[in-house]
Amino acid sequence: MSASDPAYEEERLQALHNLDILDTPQEQEFDELVQLAAEICSVPISTFTLIDKDRQWFKASVGVSHKENPRDISFCAHAIREQELLIVENSTLDARFKNNPLVTGQPGIRFYAGMPVHTPGGFAVGTLCVIDTVPRKLTEDQKRALMILARQVIARMELRAKQKSLEKAIAVNEALYATIRDRNTLFTAFMNNGPFVSYIKEADGRMIFYNRRMAEYFGVSLEKLNGLKDHEIWPDAMADAFRKHDLEVLHRGVPIELTEVSPGPDGAITQWRSYKFPIKREDGEPMVAGMSFDITEELRRKVQLDKALQEKLELAKSLESSTILFQTFVNNNPNICYFKSDAGEYLSYNAKFAELYGIDQAEWIGKTDHDVLPIELADQYHEQDRTVLSVGKVSEMARQLTNADGKELWLKSIKFPIRLADGRTILAGVAVDVTREVEKERALSEANAELIRLARTDALTGLFNRRFFEERMAIAFSTAVRKARPLSLIIMDVDNFKRRNDAYGHAAGDEALRVIGKLLAGAVRLGDMAARIGGEEFAILLTETDTNGSILLAQRIQSLLRRADCGPEALTLSIGIAAITASTPNWERLLSRADDAMYEAKRSGKNRFVACGDIRASIHQPK
Repeated sequence: MSASDPAYEEERLQALHNLDILDTPQEQEFDELVQLAAEICSVPISTFTLIDKDRQWFKASVGVSHKENPRDISFCAHAIREQELLIVENSTLDARFKNNPLVTGQPGIRFYAGMPVHTPGGFAVGTLCVIDTVPRKLTEDQKRALMILARQVIARMELRAKQKSLEKAIAVNEALYATIRDRNTLFTAFMNNGPFVSYIKEADGRMIFYNRRMAEYFGVSLEKLNGLKDHEIWPDAMADAFRKHDLEVLHRGVPIELTEVSPGPDGAITQWRSYKFPIKREDGEPMVAGMSFDITEELRRKVQLDKALQEKLELAKSLESSTILFQTFVNNNPNICYFKSDAGEYLSYNAKFAELYGIDQAEWIGKTDHDVLPIELADQYHEQDRTVLSVGKVSEMARQLTNADGKELWLKSIKFPIRLADGRTILAGVAVDVTREVEKERALSEANAELIRLARTDALTGLFNRRFFEERMAIAFSTAVRKARPLSLIIMDVDNFKRRNDAYGHAAGDEALRVIGKLLAGAVRLGDMAARIGGEEFAILLTETDTNGSILLAQRIQSLLRRADCGPEALTLSIGIAAITASTPNWERLLSRADDAMYEAKRSGKNRFVACGDIRASIHQPK
């Protein structure tokens, strides 16, 4: 479907609204990403923009005082139609934007680069963009960094949605299990209070049970649908699909997982994630049980293709044998579940628990953690269980565990007490495998560290860039003044650099800068700092070093440069040196003095250094 198709735009807007992110408060993780984008691209303005129907809204921004603009003047509204980075190097020369109010008026946009931000379903809902008020170009590293940052914005949105889903699931489980009293009443309480609809049908499709949640959802009493078949309840097409799935369960004799749809009380279509499985009466007659979770909203966020459809899981309930049916439910639960007595003995656990420890479903029954686990781990679990049972409240925790296959897993689990009708208290536990989420968070942290490195480094020479150099210089100057310690600065400019570029081409000029960068990186001490601060201008900040020490380093650099392979002709430097004195007011003045000395070296014939002070006595030409 084309981005210009009205149907696509309607689905794109629905996908945006399903994110639940419009008009929400600032969040640090998004603020840090736009700040990093601005720093990497050296621009005053950066935003994470979401494109609504008639507006563009800034979830995070740098250099922007307002929160939204009309969509019809938005640069980002153009960027979301692209698959890759949209770059406008000079808006006054671009027919699409030269008459735009944001170009002709405030803030006077000249440069724009925006990377589309897509949902998992493939809809472009916004951009990560950088803006400047002067024309400019991006380096390849800056483009690559902007694309990496956009992917991080997407990852953060996905993690944000998953975290909310996980918190909701834990809250639902807590509310559900808090109502359980004993094994005989557990089934009814669970079915009627669970976040799902559940039902049981005869082999001929006749409804014999459904829970209170289903009755409330479809606006019927707990008895109205009993005795009716699918075609007496649902539209023909839906009834045909339901019956087909039920017959598949009865024929195969195994549980199935599938997606189903049904009309709600308001006529809107609801999508369900359904689990159907076969059960039998005590007399052996087959039946079909199911549990369904309403996943309409979840599907909207994940695939963004249906406007009002999602599925819910279904859990079966047996009217004849609540104990058997409840155990069937636990065994078909995709999470790890177990029950212990107040003495710590395992009463039951599901297949996922058995798979985790590599045991069968009877091996640990009647045993305690001290019977089957290493002593330190058993002590830890015993102490946790005792605390939950004594306090009588739900306990939530995260832990790392090695499964039976030797794989390291991260589990997020809850433990809670269940008070039985006979007065006994047992302990229940549910654990969710969050290994993928933990690994993804680690990968994002590593990517952030790499982006910080790129923001501090000059891409051509590998030295620090001017911005980071000035930050470090301000700190070093303050420390030196406070502790009355020496500090000096060397400024270097490549002689006749323009002539070299004109004669041999810019590639030769770039290679010359790389040679100097490598030479300086190897010449400075650990703790000192070499940086490229301009086109062909370099600087070295030397802590605990006076003018004499800087002169020695300047002589060494000139000596190393004479011996270096510099290409088609020799490279020389004009060097200025300055050290702080009692009268140096700030680091900017120290930089200015070193810069003046460097220009004096150029005026004096180049290929030499000048130490700031008595200029006539401080001009040194290499021998």
